[in-house]
Amino acid sequence: MKRQILITLIGTLILLFSLDAVAATLPMTANISFDTPLALTKKNDISFGTVKAGVADTYTITTAGTVSAANSGQWLYGAKAAGNITIVGSTTQTLNISVSGYTASGGVTPANATCAYAGGATGSCTISGATASGTTGKTLLIGVDAVVDGTQAIGTTATPSFTVTIIYG
Repeated sequence: MKRQILITLIGTLILLFSLDAVAATLPMTANISFDTPLALTKKNDISFGTVKAGVADTYTITTAGTVSAANSGQWLYGAKAAGNITIVGSTTQTLNISVSGYTASGGVTPANATCAYAGGATGSCTISGATASGTTGKTLLIGVDAVVDGTQAIGTTATPSFTVTIIYG
């Protein structure tokens, strides 16, 4: 009887160990990708060119790069350019565009930025739900007012600035 119990126990142990020897495990990884990140490329900053010194005025550069003065100021010469940013990203998500942080420099204060996105009409730079930029990209053109206090001497340069923020909607 003891021998039969011992044989049964040995048989059970062999069976258990042999099942482990046949079992195999393999780790499985679940991959999940998320949408394309935004990529912004600044083609150029805004350039008013050279304007008349010592005159208090408000100069405007449009999204087409045209400079005008509200009063007696005058554009004299030099390259004029609206801001130009290429936006590349998702083909499905909308964009929200805004401007903030207007910072004066040398007696010149930027204000009232205007934007034209993807060939659309010029308007406020507060844009919600703009169409997806896609992998080929879309262009954002930026114009702005420059309020000049008239203290600028001939030969000086001012570099006022502001921040353009573009996020997925």
